[in-house]
Amino acid sequence: MPFHLPTLFITAISLNLMLGGLMLVIYEVRKTQKCFFTWGISCFIFGIAVGLAGMQTYFDQAWLTIFVADVLIILTPLLLLHGLRQFQMQRPVSFKLVALVLSYSALPLVLLYTAPIHAQTFTSVVCAAIYLYASIYILSIKQAPTLMRWMLFFLFLAHGALMLAQSGMLVQNLAAKSVVMLPPSFEWLLIGHLALTTATAALFPLLAFAMSEKRLLEVTNFDDLTHMLNDRAFLERTGLLLAKNRIQRRSFCVLVIDLDHFSSINQHYGDAAGDECLRQVADVIQGHLRENDVAARIGGEEFAVALADVDRNQAELISYRLCERIGKTTFNIAGETLKITASIGGIHSRSSRCELGDLLRAADEALYTAKSSGRNRFVLATQA
Repeated sequence: MPFHLPTLFITAISLNLMLGGLMLVIYEVRKTQKCFFTWGISCFIFGIAVGLAGMQTYFDQAWLTIFVADVLIILTPLLLLHGLRQFQMQRPVSFKLVALVLSYSALPLVLLYTAPIHAQTFTSVVCAAIYLYASIYILSIKQAPTLMRWMLFFLFLAHGALMLAQSGMLVQNLAAKSVVMLPPSFEWLLIGHLALTTATAALFPLLAFAMSEKRLLEVTNFDDLTHMLNDRAFLERTGLLLAKNRIQRRSFCVLVIDLDHFSSINQHYGDAAGDECLRQVADVIQGHLRENDVAARIGGEEFAVALADVDRNQAELISYRLCERIGKTTFNIAGETLKITASIGGIHSRSSRCELGDLLRAADEALYTAKSSGRNRFVLATQA
């Protein structure tokens, strides 16, 4: 770190302290998400590390301004990475990895802290390795919004590359007695280091809000049990799909699927057994649909499917396969093997001129016909 802290450095320290406080506030609201506590502490540690390193000119204690500062600088990306692990696993994560890397890093710094350039070179290499590893790790966190994940990836990647460049410049100047004797370009690298660290810390609160929005969308649009669309989302997305087909003058099909005698499973084996059956049936339905089709759980044991741009033969084939596959699925409940059948009612519209409400009513009528005809079958009506 340079001996003098320019305005940008002081601003970076202040921002990190404020961001750390913000993340601790978020943690108070979201006690289950320990990652925000970890990220908040990392911001405070980074601010302290920069402050200690900036005291080298005014405070002649190398063990504090070099050794402790460099240890804290290494701890900062370690805690960022640890917070990412907590965020991904959503449960307590052991600090063993953090303690191990920090211990192995502190040992060389004990020998190097009297040589500032050497200590800074070692610290830069270690931090570069951590940031580059974190850039790869962030891509595995699928629950994070895609845009946020890629933004963090590029920030970590840029930070790792910057630290490598910094270490390369330091290696070329190992003969210098102090950091202040390095060329002016080194200061720009440090400014980039501070700016990237601050930008990364600023993204974490945004991640909390993005996750809140994502969770709200899930609650609003998805069924908690089967993770399929709910009835509200089905009507919305199917309405858009129907409108598109109407403009393109393509045929359309709506299927309503109801499990036969499902109430007896809940009565004899309990609601948990019934829930497991519904989850497996949902998997079967989703596994037999095309990319543009829409499937949802619209009631207790009732599902709905919208098939875009299908002729009657394709609609019949899909209905037949769904009936057959659900009937062949076995459910192991309380040591017993059970089978469930389904009845399917559908309506095929050749021109998609009908309104969605009319199609659903026609599909319900076809479903009633399928059930009254003996169940475990499909009935597909046609409208112009």
